[in-house]
Amino acid sequence: MTDAHVGSPDVSPLEVLGFSARQETLYRMLLRNSGSTVQHLAQLAGLPVGEMREHVGRIARAGLVEVRGQTVVARPPEEALAGMISEEHRRVSSRAEQLQAVRALLPSLSADHLAATAPRGEPTTVEVVEGGNIAQLLRKLSVSSAGEMRWLRPDPWNMDPDHRIDDWVIDLLHSGRRSSAIYDVQVFEKAPQIIRRRAEAGERVRLLTDVPTRLAVLGSSAALICERFDVFDDRRLVLRQHAMVASLILLFEHLWDKAMPVPGHDGEAYDEEGTRRLLMTQLAGGAKDEQIARAFGISVRTVRRRVADLLGELGAASRFQAGVEAARRGWL
Repeated sequence: MTDAHVGSPDVSPLEVLGFSARQETLYRMLLRNSGSTVQHLAQLAGLPVGEMREHVGRIARAGLVEVRGQTVVARPPEEALAGMISEEHRRVSSRAEQLQAVRALLPSLSADHLAATAPRGEPTTVEVVEGGNIAQLLRKLSVSSAGEMRWLRPDPWNMDPDHRIDDWVIDLLHSGRRSSAIYDVQVFEKAPQIIRRRAEAGERVRLLTDVPTRLAVLGSSAALICERFDVFDDRRLVLRQHAMVASLILLFEHLWDKAMPVPGHDGEAYDEEGTRRLLMTQLAGGAKDEQIARAFGISVRTVRRRVADLLGELGAASRFQAGVEAARRGWL
């Protein structure tokens, strides 16, 4: 009998287990003729005995048949193949996990490739300062800078309790250097003398209901800002990179446009509208006439006259009604 008589298919499902189509045909013949001798099987397949013995040996090593002397006995396929299928399944699963691990590497490998092709640049140094003498640090930065100084001051009594920074800024103002500061409105309420002292030396000052961070911009070459934008602690960043400093200047100018002039201390022409807005802010915050007088540096009698004028301008019969109307007009 020849291979053609056996009827070998072109493709075998058993190829996944490492068997060729011809070996599947021979295996099927062994199943149908289990217990036959190698010589008899060779005759059925039309193969030389030596070649048949080699095929039987391969199939036996796979565990599908047993050779007992000259006799070939087939094992039940549901047992023999089940073991091979389970082993192959474990191997494929392991391979799939390995391929998945390789897939997970793709982003980092791509990053490495892009790093080699991306434009090269120099790292920007940002200095982190914790604690220390901030007044001395600001003096040092001012020496290497020129131009206007810009300040965000939400709580100057915490940052500069000994007024060393104020003394230094006042000296610079007297020497002709320009300075602008935005204070939180609570400074105007609690410690107006801090604002008044620098304003009288020539600093332009304005008030904002919520100053978001501490900031000092010295000219266009250096800036000092809190490490965390919304936390007023002793960790600060010293920035010297031009684009970063320019961005902080833009932030300051944006807040400056929103801020209110301080009556008589804005370094510019007297702003009646800004004064009304600030007085209304004080009233809305529940400030007493005495507090307002102390903040504005005027008498209580003058405060009461201005409040009466404000109520008349707004057409309000009470301070509460004035607050409602001021909010409607966008004063608050």
